[in-house]
Amino acid sequence: MVPSVRNNFGIISALYNLIESSTKRHVIFEEIQEEAGLKALTIKQLSDTRWTCRWNCLKVVLTRYPQIISTLQVMEAPESHLLIHSMERFDFVFHLFIMSEIYLITNILSKYLQSSHICISQALNQVKMTVNALESLRNETEFERFYSTALQISEENEIDPPKKLRKKKVPVRFGGGDKTLNALNIEDHYRINTYYAVLDTIITSIKTRFDENIIIDVLLMEKLFLTKTLLNENELKQLSKQYSLNYDDLRGEQRLYKAKLSTSTYQSQATLSEIRLFILENHLNACLPVMNELFKILWTIPVNTCTCERSFSTLRRIKTYLRSTTGEYRLSGLALLNIEREVEIDYGEI
Repeated sequence: MVPSVRNNFGIISALYNLIESSTKRHVIFEEIQEEAGLKALTIKQLSDTRWTCRWNCLKVVLTRYPQIISTLQVMEAPESHLLIHSMERFDFVFHLFIMSEIYLITNILSKYLQSSHICISQALNQVKMTVNALESLRNETEFERFYSTALQISEENEIDPPKKLRKKKVPVRFGGGDKTLNALNIEDHYRINTYYAVLDTIITSIKTRFDENIIIDVLLMEKLFLTKTLLNENELKQLSKQYSLNYDDLRGEQRLYKAKLSTSTYQSQATLSEIRLFILENHLNACLPVMNELFKILWTIPVNTCTCERSFSTLRRIKTYLRSTTGEYRLSGLALLNIEREVEIDYGEI
């Protein structure tokens, strides 16, 4: 991550710890918002894994910036003065604004990937849309919009504009004089070292995580099972080689499977859940053993781990302040009931 942006998140994390860790300070923050005629919002905690939490946190800090400064000024904690000094700078406002706009785009992708009914190909389409949207921000016009908006926010909150970069002095033992390597003005500095750097880092990270060359086998299996299009010879050979399957059997079973699938009501592309029912209802798992092995592999490769993570986060919801009186046996039962709450239970049979 870009160092200046990392420092910004450190300031926001310290802000959350200061205000939300104390009921008294939280009440002060709420009262200041209500006095301004605004809906009382809570500063969200930053999360290392959930980008949705980060966007919600940045949104609150950006929209309630004057009220947060007023809250810090009322507080008597020594940390509040340090936070005021850190937040009343153009550098903080600029990074806060650009990251909130970037997370506004990536947050849509983050929520979409949490669905338990999408496949890899659908996820890749959403990823490409997100990358294209981020790349459309990487130009002079968009930077000028971000920069001018940050200047406007700074002016409204009586924050000094960015200062001209000072020339660095080279020690005498290294020759002395001014260091002229950095000849950028302040606007170019923010454009190149912050704005473009942040966008490039996020775009590269997303492309690396969803590299099609890495998950090509999964895409081929989805094409094999979810669509009515036949795989060509090279694609079948790649799958048979990758998973040590008989090529001739796979080629023959594909013909039978596609012929049966063509008689179904699926229009373009089905979901994994629908195909699973289709295979079981037509007993294809018994008559197409090679493709059945491939489907088992595809079925056990999740698009994401959000569903699994939600199961573990169940403990946080059911372990209330009474957790000290909750035994492990009862806690395990409550967790199981919450995780499998969609299963219908006939209490008469219990």
